[in-house]
Amino acid sequence: MNIRHIRFFTVLAEELNFTRAAARLHVAQPALSQQIKILEENMGTLLFERSARPLRLTDAGAYFFVQAREILAQYEQATLGVRDIGRGRAGWLGIGFTRSAIYSVLPPALKAYNRQHPDVELKLFEMVTEEHERALQEHRIHIAIGRQALRLPGFETRELLRERLMAVLPPDHRLARRKRIRIADLEGDAFVLYPRHPGAQYPRLIQNLCQDAGFKPRVAHQAYEIQTAIALVAAGLGVTLVGESVAGNGRRDVLYLPLEGGGAASMTTLTCTYRAGDVSPALHDFVGILAP
Repeated sequence: MNIRHIRFFTVLAEELNFTRAAARLHVAQPALSQQIKILEENMGTLLFERSARPLRLTDAGAYFFVQAREILAQYEQATLGVRDIGRGRAGWLGIGFTRSAIYSVLPPALKAYNRQHPDVELKLFEMVTEEHERALQEHRIHIAIGRQALRLPGFETRELLRERLMAVLPPDHRLARRKRIRIADLEGDAFVLYPRHPGAQYPRLIQNLCQDAGFKPRVAHQAYEIQTAIALVAAGLGVTLVGESVAGNGRRDVLYLPLEGGGAASMTTLTCTYRAGDVSPALHDFVGILAP
């Protein structure tokens, strides 16, 4: 039994006349009779009393008529839904993001996308950059926005933002009157950094900056989230480094000072990563907004 059999049966049950039903279906009457016979054989029972004038449904046929209408309605609804998803008009989009993305590229992209695609359900997952690869591989998300993300085989990566690093200092810090500082000026300070993770690039960036300046940072505290790290700085427990977009939207009870020198080494990037070959229209429309 297939959807064609069900449609043929439903039209015949509505018309109770083979000639009129065949005309509605744009098929020859013998072809319609053959399809109904195949359906009845599959069902193991007669659906129509052919000897009756006019044609009548059997009790089994009357029961199946109710069910067939529901099946056809669900099929039509599913077909429309699939078409909308295929055209990017509906469906879902899974987005993994590192917290710092909410201070720059993510909110305007979400606003624009939601305005253009109100029927696409957005599923947002905050996670550290190092968790993105597995989430993409497991198809839990379609796209990941990460900081200092590595380019991975089998994935497409686009740069979204390149910004300078800013030092975050408590208000009473000895360098508080400066307009900008060098990373070397922080030698001897306690640092609030992020836990080491295999493959984590942002902590490595900070470590390398300090090393290039001739010292190894003394890590006094570790924090999983940017705002936690900044709160520890505000409490006078150390200093840290964040991207300029975070500084522009962070708490006001700390100081944000740009780093001078260092060139490209003192810059940090946000990128988006998605599976190569992913043909989801919802994904590609979002990438078009996020990285025009």
